[in-house]
Amino acid sequence: MKIMKFVSYAFLISVAVFSVNVSAKDLPNGAIAKINIDDGPVNAIAYSRTANQLAVAAGENIYIHDASTYKELRKLSGHTDSVSALAYSPNGKLLVSGGLDKTVRLWETETGILRRTREEHTAPVNTVAFSRNGKKFWSGSSKDNTIRSWYPRDGGRMSSQISSSTDVTFITIASSNKGETVAKVYNTMPIKCIIKISGNYWRVVSGHTDSVNVLTLYQGGKSFATGSMDKTIQLWHIADRNKPLYTFIGHTDAITAMDFSINGKLLASGSSDKTVRLWDITNGKHLHTFTGHTGEIGAVTFLGDKALVDTAFAKDKGLASGCSDGTVILWDIEKIISTN
Repeated sequence: MKIMKFVSYAFLISVAVFSVNVSAKDLPNGAIAKINIDDGPVNAIAYSRTANQLAVAAGENIYIHDASTYKELRKLSGHTDSVSALAYSPNGKLLVSGGLDKTVRLWETETGILRRTREEHTAPVNTVAFSRNGKKFWSGSSKDNTIRSWYPRDGGRMSSQISSSTDVTFITIASSNKGETVAKVYNTMPIKCIIKISGNYWRVVSGHTDSVNVLTLYQGGKSFATGSMDKTIQLWHIADRNKPLYTFIGHTDAITAMDFSINGKLLASGSSDKTVRLWDITNGKHLHTFTGHTGEIGAVTFLGDKALVDTAFAKDKGLASGCSDGTVILWDIEKIISTN
């Protein structure tokens, strides 16, 4: 109960601080804050409860913000092309980034020091993910068709080469909110999606009419969602791989970003149609559409106390979305849920 009070208090403080500096009329409906990066498109956002930080990848740089006040804490520079992927270690002390410059970089979040740069990928790195214990992280490139495993302590690595066949292409890698499993997605023809979770291959007959380009996991990989270029999202459960539980229809352009809520009841999606949508995964219903961005959505992530996952106290406080116009908008999830 004490933890819940602290989280709520921090969230209220963030609203109060922001309202002093910016008039509410300048915010889109449902928004509580807006961060203007003005340094290129926002391609990735990572949230750390333990560090109380938001990491935002905009252009070639990474900006660390306090998650309560939204104040910029530091800027991480080193990539020589756009940063496309971010992930915090479980303890919030490390941040891994991948970029179009084909590098993987490991940062200390408290100091901003670049601890290590790896250049083994031969094409842009489009995805990164940390393990649950923080002793390992992964990087993947859909262009060089490889996934690499790294060990932050000594910089060592293991590398596995994915099939270079023209009809099998690696798309993304994702870890669950617990960091227990890793999923690897491949697009094939005529089957649109192959998903590998914990060493097992699922040949999912997805029903998507175009390639799958976004994947997000929940509950150790027992549930996952696929987002496609065909503008739809499909929700799956490990118990039934023959058909999705729900197909979410509403976006008018390709799905570009997704995230499960902390309590596992909601799914947020971003699209090239410039909107963010909120879905109720318990019944398959569309809850709300957030408008206000002026470009493609590059990232979405829920904000809340992830230490309370799988407990009766798990609750989502907000949602952050990043856009190609160089802005991040923080949305009030509690208000939206209370009106639905």
